[in-house]
Amino acid sequence: MSIPDISEALGQSLRRHRFVLRAQPGTPPGEETVHVTLDQGGETFHAGHLDHYLGLWSAFAVVRPHGVFRSDEVGRHESFEDAVLAVLMSFTHVE
Repeated sequence: MSIPDISEALGQSLRRHRFVLRAQPGTPPGEETVHVTLDQGGETFHAGHLDHYLGLWSAFAVVRPHGVFRSDEVGRHESFEDAVLAVLMSFTHVE
């Protein structure tokens, strides 16, 4: 699976803040999953993920880094870029 295209501005912002989009291998066509991770000096933090199903991207963000149920659904979007933005706006990072 390839990661859908995003605007150059969003791509630059992701790189500047050290966020990376990673496709999950082995997902069936039409049911893609993309993980949003934050790379910080050798450590990688899971910020959330995006699930594509029936034409919509469901965005899940880590809002409780140390909880049993860490992620919450933060929206469903037709646009992949809007779903990425929803994860970034809702992600809670605690060092």
